[in-house]
Amino acid sequence: MSLPGIVRRLVDKPVPKRLLWSCWLVLRAASVIVPRQKRAEWFLEWYGEVWHWTHFLAESERLSPHTEQEILGHCWGAFPDALWHRLNRVAVLDFLHNTPLSPGFCLIALVATLSVLVAGSPMSNSWWSLRPRLQTGPADLLTVSPNSRSHWLEPELLRDAATDWTRRSPLIARAETYAWRPSVIRGPAGKEEVLSARLTPGMFGLFGTSPLLGRTFEPTDPSTCQTCLVLSDGVWHSQFHESSQVIGEHLSLNGEQMEIIGVLREQFHLPGMDIGVFTPFGPGSQPRMPGLEWVSTILRVPASPPLEKTRRDVEKFVNQTSGLPPNTVLDVLSSKDIQYQWLESCAASIGFAILLLTIVNWRTAARLCATGPRRAITTLFTWWLFLAVKSSLLLAVVLAGSLDVLQMGVLRFGHDAHNYVDGAAIWVFLVGLTIALRWSVYDQLSRCRTCLRRLRMRVELGSSVGTFCEPSGAELVCDIGHGMLHLPVMYFSCLDSERWIDLHESWRVVSAAQAGTSTP
Repeated sequence: MSLPGIVRRLVDKPVPKRLLWSCWLVLRAASVIVPRQKRAEWFLEWYGEVWHWTHFLAESERLSPHTEQEILGHCWGAFPDALWHRLNRVAVLDFLHNTPLSPGFCLIALVATLSVLVAGSPMSNSWWSLRPRLQTGPADLLTVSPNSRSHWLEPELLRDAATDWTRRSPLIARAETYAWRPSVIRGPAGKEEVLSARLTPGMFGLFGTSPLLGRTFEPTDPSTCQTCLVLSDGVWHSQFHESSQVIGEHLSLNGEQMEIIGVLREQFHLPGMDIGVFTPFGPGSQPRMPGLEWVSTILRVPASPPLEKTRRDVEKFVNQTSGLPPNTVLDVLSSKDIQYQWLESCAASIGFAILLLTIVNWRTAARLCATGPRRAITTLFTWWLFLAVKSSLLLAVVLAGSLDVLQMGVLRFGHDAHNYVDGAAIWVFLVGLTIALRWSVYDQLSRCRTCLRRLRMRVELGSSVGTFCEPSGAELVCDIGHGMLHLPVMYFSCLDSERWIDLHESWRVVSAAQAGTSTP
């Protein structure tokens, strides 16, 4: 074939009209985003590129379904380019460059992280709102237990005293007692450490709960069924894998074989306790276990007066009655009080951990105090307030993450691994708290003492430490020109020290020009 024929064949190579129409529609839709004064030029540039690309592939006989998809994908990439033309590029780059340095961005990022952890947590929303866990029974219940400063109290003594209270006080309509202790059970799944409780037969009726399987204790059980056992939902899951044939099976409790007569629902919990197995109070006295077994009583009180006033009256009454050993002080708490007591103990533990970390890292804390703002009271207040808010949000993030680890571990491995998961969650919290607080302090040190922006401009002064006291180390300069942080070569040296230097207002113009921003 002659050369003119070859050229004529290449020129006459057909181009798929469908492909060009598809590209034209995509580019026309993307051009709507482009500002009107630039729209025609932008569209012609994009469509001309696609037209030449398509004809080149067709003439070189390389146009295939794969290359057609590649061309269409390139056309869809016109939408980001059109959006980029719609926005102010200088403003967008300035926003992306400067916003992450601001203190507001830091706080918003921490709040967003905390929100994600709380929203995606397997725990209920009522737990995160710090509201007490809802009980299965009525709300007019009070818990009576020996004060932490009292001597150990024998469970049978409090049980008999509580029975006497119902006859002597119109404030107490009903009283049921339980004694709990750490125990070891052994079942089909092996050995497991749980909390067990001996309780009076009417305890479950006081809460208005019904068993999921089988039955609960009856008034005659303390004498006729001393080896009867009621399982919690957690032990039923970990030992018997939720088998419906569990009634009548046997389980070893502290070396003694017990017969299972019932399984409780998941919603049932004694106030502030996570009991695994329940047995009835035996007749008469039981072996004394000082420091190992602890007793409490649940009281039902009238619902008409305010519960707090009733609680105070009941606490005064039970501490004035006889029948208990001398120097016995009883605390009366509502379910809300028990929940808040737990929160207070957690807050005390966290405060102690923060204090301990501060003492261990006293040098870092000293740097924070030595380089802080000193001129204006408002600047000093804003500096420390930002550190406090940032550290509090970091603490909340670490706490939420640790609790999520705990709950996911329990859901993944079951209640039989609760102790191991507890330990892992505590270690996660302690390690996370250490890292978070150290990062919070170092982030604070690298911010301007006036505007709290991250210091980005770094000026190297050299590493000389001669006898003529020439400048050495580095200086971090505020973008706006408020001041600079001098970083010596050696932090612990008598010749030089880390310090913050406030600059005159005339430096703001120079700093803004160097940073590419406008002077406020």
